[in-house]
Amino acid sequence: MQKLYFEPAWDRTIAPADREKMMRHFQQQMKQLDNGVHFSFLWNARNYKDEQLITVLIHNCEEFPLYIRNTTIAYYEQGKQLANAKFNLPCEIAGNTSMPWTFIFSKANKTTDDPQFMIWS
Repeated sequence: MQKLYFEPAWDRTIAPADREKMMRHFQQQMKQLDNGVHFSFLWNARNYKDEQLITVLIHNCEEFPLYIRNTTIAYYEQGKQLANAKFNLPCEIAGNTSMPWTFIFSKANKTTDDPQFMIWS
């Protein structure tokens, strides 16, 4: 059974309205998920450094933990790739667990490597 997990820093700081949106999105996505790892787009923003902030639910629908280490992730909007970057998550995502995360796409982590995961808005 898939469960929704909030990393401790998220759990302490997330706005109640955002938590509710994530929980509703998680419930809707559960009907469509199969085995594997899936990224469900939630929202995007830009920060003061003009970096693209993409918030997703990462669904690890496998039995084993997921580690995102030096992993290339691409972001697509309306079918067009807008960003491609390497990421490291400071935590694992346990098996059969979904977790929200915000990926910050900046010039510093940009890459031309083929993506291992894709985020579609």
